[in-house]
Amino acid sequence: MWIILVLLFAGSIAGFLLTRLKSLNAVSEKISMYTIYILLFFMGLNVGTKPEIMKNLAGIGFDALIIALFAIAGSVATAYLLFRFILRKHEE
Repeated sequence: MWIILVLLFAGSIAGFLLTRLKSLNAVSEKISMYTIYILLFFMGLNVGTKPEIMKNLAGIGFDALIIALFAIAGSVATAYLLFRFILRKHEE
């Protein structure tokens, strides 16, 4: 866990110090996207090789759908409340 936090902090500091290099920003965005694609592929490969997950995929998928729907609903409700009670006061 510490290695993740240290790397995140180091990357943030490096990004802050190198904000003027526009070409580095474009390259880092592409590298980040391709890295995410590769990670997603290997996560899918890992899930596909586990028989117990594949047998229970329908139940897991339904649970994941319910969790995702509640997370979206909570985010929308929070954004609405923030807009209504905080941001509108600044407009008046």
